[in-house]
Amino acid sequence: MQDPLAVSIVSLGCAKNLVDTEVICGSIAAAGLYLAASPEDADIVLINTCSFIRDAREEAEKAIRDALRWKKRSRRQRRLVAVAGCLPQRDPEGCARAYPDVDVFLGLDDIPKAAELLRAAYDNALPGRNVPKSSLPTYLYDHTVPRLTVTPPAFAYIKIAEGCDHRCAYCAIPMIRGRQRSRDLASVLAECRQLLDQGALELNLIAQDTTRYGREQPDGPTVEELLRQADALPGDFWLRLLYAHPLYVTDELLELLAGGRHLVPYLDIPLQHISDNVLKGMRRGLDSRATRALLTKIRSQYPSLALRTTFLVGFPGETEQDFQELLDFVQEIRFERLGVFTFSREEGTAAASLDNQTPASVAEERRQLLLQTQQEIARANNEAMIGKKLTVLLEDPLDNRRWIGRSQADAPDVDQQIIVSAANRKKLRTPAFAQVVIKSADAYDLNAVIAEA
Repeated sequence: MQDPLAVSIVSLGCAKNLVDTEVICGSIAAAGLYLAASPEDADIVLINTCSFIRDAREEAEKAIRDALRWKKRSRRQRRLVAVAGCLPQRDPEGCARAYPDVDVFLGLDDIPKAAELLRAAYDNALPGRNVPKSSLPTYLYDHTVPRLTVTPPAFAYIKIAEGCDHRCAYCAIPMIRGRQRSRDLASVLAECRQLLDQGALELNLIAQDTTRYGREQPDGPTVEELLRQADALPGDFWLRLLYAHPLYVTDELLELLAGGRHLVPYLDIPLQHISDNVLKGMRRGLDSRATRALLTKIRSQYPSLALRTTFLVGFPGETEQDFQELLDFVQEIRFERLGVFTFSREEGTAAASLDNQTPASVAEERRQLLLQTQQEIARANNEAMIGKKLTVLLEDPLDNRRWIGRSQADAPDVDQQIIVSAANRKKLRTPAFAQVVIKSADAYDLNAVIAEA
């Protein structure tokens, strides 16, 4: 019998990367290895990295350096450091040169055999350090793969597709994750049932572009078909669709989101910009006129839909006039939720070689101004909620008298929270749905009390 190994995992990046981490955890647990809560209790530290933009790489590099210091501190036991995910997948040879003391690398196609590779590395039975090949990955998990969710019990993510066929000028994802490959519809529904049976109260469907689900396949399933069938599943739960590309938002999709049984009236639609000058350079596939028409239709025909978007400022050639157009657009549409990123010059992308690169200081100044504008909008939106009654998903206790919750208009990790109090210090069970009344608000949070029965 081999001694069981203990593995401590650091998961970085987005929810899509977190699902990969959960599949790695499932592989480890199914193989009889332990998952350690702390590096000090582990034989191996594994960092599942993101490499989408410069800030993500810097975060990954810091985590790797911390793990290598942890490795060197040991005087009485053998310790290994493993690096997985987008960083070694994007630049395998460069990553291997930069970190000669990393013991094993896991590319995206190595995710399902993580435990096998870690065991072999620890036993000195792994040729080399398993540096990934430079070819694009092809792996796609399904509902039969062992997976150990690490999100709070209230919610879970389901990745319905991997990779991306868009060629946005600023984005490195297709070079890292490969071509789009959608999961079988029956497999997605089976995973929905599995997670609901485990007690999840909110299912979040994710992909690089969820609205393009199935479109790469001849006669493939559509996201609308998937949503209809998932919405028909029994139980009391929320179903949320994230990362919708505006090019593929259909009337049928909007009707489903606005009138579903479990589907929450929430549309996450990253627009990136509104100026034609910038949208053309970004290769977004939708011009300003079509984007405005879509948003006008949503506001007029589907007023119950909460809109979340993200914008990218500082793209090469973005002028002051372009940015002012974006500011005016945000003030016009008044998005319920909004995030802003600055342009990251990514090697290998079309935008990296463009002239008229925007100075980083200018991009950050524009980001801050856009966030300040949104803060005023968010404060006004929240203050309009005072006195209203709504359903929240209670996730965790904050202290003995307060609980953290979210509304249907708030996705986990990225949107605002509702701090809920109960009369007479009544203890509330979590996770659970509850009716609350909003009592006060600020720009990014609401305060509420449990509604009287």
